[in-house]
Amino acid sequence: MECGCDASTHSPSPLTTGKGSQNQQMEAPRPGAASKPIVVTRADERHVRVEHLLGATVVPMTPRRVCALAFTDELLAIGVQPLAASCSATGFSDYLRPQLDGVVPIYQMMGAMFPDLEAIVRLQPDLILTANPDPQTYSQLSKIAPVVVLHRSDWDDRVRILDVGRLLGKEAEAAAVLAGYDAKVAAAKTALQQKVGDQPVSFFRVFGRQMYIHGHTRGGLLLYDELGLQPPKIIEESPRGYMLSPESLLQLDSQHLFVAAEDNLGAQRSWDRLLEHPAWKRVPAVQQGNVYPIHEQHQWLTPGIQGRSRMIDEIVGALAPESLESVQQAERSAYEASRS
Repeated sequence: MECGCDASTHSPSPLTTGKGSQNQQMEAPRPGAASKPIVVTRADERHVRVEHLLGATVVPMTPRRVCALAFTDELLAIGVQPLAASCSATGFSDYLRPQLDGVVPIYQMMGAMFPDLEAIVRLQPDLILTANPDPQTYSQLSKIAPVVVLHRSDWDDRVRILDVGRLLGKEAEAAAVLAGYDAKVAAAKTALQQKVGDQPVSFFRVFGRQMYIHGHTRGGLLLYDELGLQPPKIIEESPRGYMLSPESLLQLDSQHLFVAAEDNLGAQRSWDRLLEHPAWKRVPAVQQGNVYPIHEQHQWLTPGIQGRSRMIDEIVGALAPESLESVQQAERSAYEASRS
C-alpha cells in the first residue's frame, strides 16, 4: 500500500526562535487553512506532493478510492463520488443522502473526531481527506493511506472547494461551482433587500428542551453575513446566538422565523408546548404568519457549498418566491460562463 509521506513531513514545521519570529509564524496560516490554498507539485509520473494543514503528503495524481472524512459536499459538487464518507449515527447528512447511493458510511468512534479505522482499512482507499487537525489521528490514518488535512471553518470555505478541486484534478469545475455560487448570493441579496429590507429575520432551533436563536453561526452566517439580512435586536447582546426561554420570546422582534425542530421526542414535546405558549403568539413573525419550517436541517448546521446553495433556495423561496427562478438562473449562467 502506498504510504502518505515520511515522518518528517507529517507535522507542521517547528516555530523559529525569537519572540517576533514566533508571533509571525503563529499568525501565518498553513496551506489548507484560512485563505491559503494547498500547494500541489509534481512528485513523479503518477504522484503529486501536497502541502496541507499538517505537513506534506505524496498522493496519487488521479485518486480513485477517496475516503471523505470531511468535504463530502464539495467532492460531490465537483462531480466526484467518494468511495466512503463520514456520517453520524443517524446516517449521511439529509441533503446529501440522495447523492450517496453505494457510498460506504464511516461512523465516528469515541466522539465526533475519531473515525472507524478498521472500516477504513478494509476499504483500502488511495486518499483520505479530513478536517481533523489532531496529530495522533493523522498519524493513525497515514498508516492506512495518504492523508490530506484541510481546515473546516465555521463558514467561509471558499478556498477549500478550490483545494478539493486542485487535489482531484478538477480545478476548472471547482472554480465554476464557486462562480455560480457567488452569482447566486449576489442575486439573492439584491432580491431579498428589495422585498424584505430591514425586517428582522431569525434562525430558530429547538433541540431537546432548549430553544436557540442563531446569530453569526451556522445558518445565521448565511442570513446575515452573506445575504445581508437584518438579525433580531436580541443578537446585539450575544452575536453568536441566544438561548431562549418561553418568556424571553417577548424580546424577540423577528418578523420572519426559520424554525428547525429536531426529530426526536424531547424536541417535539418542547415545540408542541411552545406553540401553545402565550409569548410565542406575541412574536411578530407568528402574528404575521411568517414562520417557515425547516425540514432538512443539516444544510443549516454544517453545510458545504451545495448545502448553502440549497439554503439560499429555501430562504428566497420563503421571503421572495417571485425571485427564486431568477436567482437560480444567475447561478446556472455564471457556472456555464465559467466553464466555457
